[in-house]
Formats: sequence, C-alpha cells, structure tokens
Amino acid sequence: MPGCRCQRNTGRPGVIFTVMSKKIPAYIFVFLQLSSLMYIMISGPWLAPSINGMLVEVAGLFLGVVAILTMKIGNFNIAPLPKTDGVLVTNGVYSMLRHPMYLAQLLVVAPLVFDHFTWPRLIAVIVLLIDLVVKLHFEEKQLMLKFEGYAAYMEKSWRLLPYIY
Repeated sequence: MPGCRCQRNTGRPGVIFTVMSKKIPAYIFVFLQLSSLMYIMISGPWLAPSINGMLVEVAGLFLGVVAILTMKIGNFNIAPLPKTDGVLVTNGVYSMLRHPMYLAQLLVVAPLVFDHFTWPRLIAVIVLLIDLVVKLHFEEKQLMLKFEGYAAYMEKSWRLLPYIY
C-alpha cells in the first residue's frame, strides 16, 4: 500500500510470537533469580560468620569467576537464551558441569541464609534454587536447538552437582 509503514510479511508466520514466547519466560527466570539474590543480600550480612560458611562462600566466588573466565565475557548471557554468535564452551569447569555459575550462586548465598537464618531468607533461597533448576532445563532446550553437539556434551557432563545431578 502506498504510504504504509508496516513491516512486509516475510512468509514466516509466528516468528515474532515464537521469539517472544521464549523471551518472556527467560526474563521471568532472570527476574526471580535477581530478586531472590537481592533480597538475600539486603536482608543480612554479606559474609558468613562461620569459618565453614565463609569457605563455602569463597569456593562459590572462585567457581563463578573461573566459569565466567572460561566462558569469556562476550559469550556470557544472563538470560537463558544462547547468543546469536555464541559458542558452546565444553572445556575447563564446563567439561564437568554444564551450569557452574548457577552452582556458584547457590554456594555463595546458602551460607548467608543458614548463618543468618530467617524464614523469608530461607524462602528466598528455595525460590532461587527452584528458579535455577527450571531455568537450566529451559536453557538446555534452547542450547540443544542451537548447538548440534549439545546432546553429546550432556552425556559427558553433570547439570549442577557432580555425580548427583
């Protein structure tokens, strides 16, 4: 139509809906994750007072830093959607764990909750745990669609906890 500023139909019905239907849950996962983490961080101290708690926290921080450095910052995405130009990382800590950054978050906040226990903080860490488990299943479906070798990688690695899950 003359003067129409509408997008041309490319013959691929549902493409916009499909992309949006993946982004909406992805960002809900991120919102729940960040909300839980933020609540835990503002509702108590950032350092566990017990030696064991502090060691677990440090292990979590170390694992998170190693995972980010292994993945490389440009390949990192907070949403559980693979980047268009992303690459599948299966070396380093990723050779054993598919989601080391999720485990790192849990290792950092669990001692904070248990050393400074309140029911709301416990609920926040449970929400975080459930959110991360559902998020990683969602993410793995997206990664299987993007990377041919992801199914083989899944057979050789653990999701979150070595020898358990």
